[in-house]
Amino acid sequence: MHEYGLMEEVVALLLQKLREGVCPEAAKMEVILKVGGFAVHSAAATRQAFEVLTKGTPLETAQLILTVAPVTLNCAGCGRQETLGEGQVDPHAPLPLAQCPRCGQVAPVLGGRGVESLELVCD
Repeated sequence: MHEYGLMEEVVALLLQKLREGVCPEAAKMEVILKVGGFAVHSAAATRQAFEVLTKGTPLETAQLILTVAPVTLNCAGCGRQETLGEGQVDPHAPLPLAQCPRCGQVAPVLGGRGVESLELVCD
């Protein structure tokens, strides 16, 4: 469900850009999207939502290039930086924190929420 809601917003924004004339009508398009790891639970579900939401629109033939940025722990105590896997931190926490496996200090988790970048490329 997260994926569908996120892609509804992305597709609406892209369609608005197309109405503003950012791409010629017959252009081949690529949508380059980078999202944080908390924003989606499944890259496959995100791609499927894109396909469903773009059907019958000018974006129907656009290629989606999707990158899911990892959720990372950055410990100020010992300097450790580590990619966290699913279930290591609560994605619904307003300020996600995790315990550093090296020094035990509680550290902030970065890179997990929302759209980090979105680009529409027209050929």
